[in-house]
Amino acid sequence: MIILEAGLNHFGKVKEAKEYLNFFLKSNFKKLTFQINTKEYYKKYPFKLPISFYKYALKKTKQKGKKIGLAVCDHRTFDEYKNIKFDFYKLLSIGISNKVLIKDLIDKKKEVYISLGIGTDQKIKRCLKKFGNKCQTNLIYTSLSHNPGDLSLERINYLRKKFKKKIGYGHHYKNELPILLSIYYKVSFFFIYIKKDNIKNSIKYPDDKHAFFFKDLSNLLNSMNEVSKIFKKKKLNTKIKINEKIDL
Repeated sequence: MIILEAGLNHFGKVKEAKEYLNFFLKSNFKKLTFQINTKEYYKKYPFKLPISFYKYALKKTKQKGKKIGLAVCDHRTFDEYKNIKFDFYKLLSIGISNKVLIKDLIDKKKEVYISLGIGTDQKIKRCLKKFGNKCQTNLIYTSLSHNPGDLSLERINYLRKKFKKKIGYGHHYKNELPILLSIYYKVSFFFIYIKKDNIKNSIKYPDDKHAFFFKDLSNLLNSMNEVSKIFKKKKLNTKIKINEKIDL
């Protein structure tokens, strides 16, 4: 399963966010996340979507049998969105020790994906202990470095065995190589950032270096399917359809 991430690449503009939503609705992808940050991070990227947009997006995705998730890391910024019924949540690694935030997520009783970008084994253990069996939790192996020497995909197997959880790969690298290689480690899902096609290539997105343009996702999926065949894994069934017209 591939979970698309709009992240903050909408620049806080509803019109831009609707383009991400429109692309998602016309595709065969089933899950999409948007992201909210810490108050401190907003100083660098003051990109914030109104509650009305999320309610609208959830209504549209429900009509299509799809799901919208929210990536969170700070209980202070999440507080404003607590009454919105998102389908699932992604807990960013800088928030895995945030007791208040974890309690808020438990109260939602929804599926939670826990990113491990800067999480040590001890922090992961404490985080999972707080969640207990109160909601379904999954782990995401993530390296936030573009240095190939910092990636350790073997850790996927280690984390799966140690914590007895489904584990996926969260992409933050400069090219698609770790995505393809992680197929060998039988990950259950992929988190992949996307960015709107830009012919002039003049726009610098917050997640610019590790996000894929809409138009490049087909090639990525073809490569993933080819690698799956090489590793003799099950073929991915996700395709991109862009012909269907959806009125936003």
